[in-house]
Amino acid sequence: MTTAPSEREVKQQLVDAIRMLERANIIDYNGHCSVRVGEDRLFINSGSSVRGKLTVEDIVCIDFDGNIIGGNVAPPLEFHLHTGIYRARPDVKAVAHTHPRWSTYLSMTGTPYKPVYAQGVLLGEIPLFDTPMSINTKPMGEELAKALGDRPSILLKSHGVTVVGADMVEVFTLAVYLEENSERQYMARQLGEPYVFTAEEQEACRQKLWSRGLFQKTWDHFYSKLG
Repeated sequence: MTTAPSEREVKQQLVDAIRMLERANIIDYNGHCSVRVGEDRLFINSGSSVRGKLTVEDIVCIDFDGNIIGGNVAPPLEFHLHTGIYRARPDVKAVAHTHPRWSTYLSMTGTPYKPVYAQGVLLGEIPLFDTPMSINTKPMGEELAKALGDRPSILLKSHGVTVVGADMVEVFTLAVYLEENSERQYMARQLGEPYVFTAEEQEACRQKLWSRGLFQKTWDHFYSKLG
């Protein structure tokens, strides 16, 4: 029988994810991740926190209206991005909003994300949310959630990326895969038109690589670098 993680363990995993994303240059001095707690609450890092030195004290618990339930820090202004998705997607248990380099280059130029890397296939077709502005109101959060639909990720024009999933390990891993694919796509285009996986190849990759064990392997690889 598996014991459910304690609140502190959930917070620590959230801290680890953010610190690893910062080390991987996927989150910068901004960016935020959250984990759903129950039906209508979430843990999220504070807006003022230093992402590379995050601790559990930088995690705040809020409800879907942004009211602080636990913690002594304020949530980021873009908490609406998270709550809009959680309201629309009961299946989503974790969300990451990142500011990576390579995938943002794609959204800045209107270049569609293409699966050029096996793990990158797992993101599927990624829609573009056609505004560079912060998602800092409830209506904007609702619009983003609608544009995301049932997909695992969405690009925000000239802004960043949002990735969702069943838990923080899955979300972290998909965020890494998305950025790795985007870098390869960008760099390959300096030489020519990159090879894009066929529909059959994409399906084979999904069958083989959408695996909890492989997600954990990726997490463990980056976790080993935290020191």
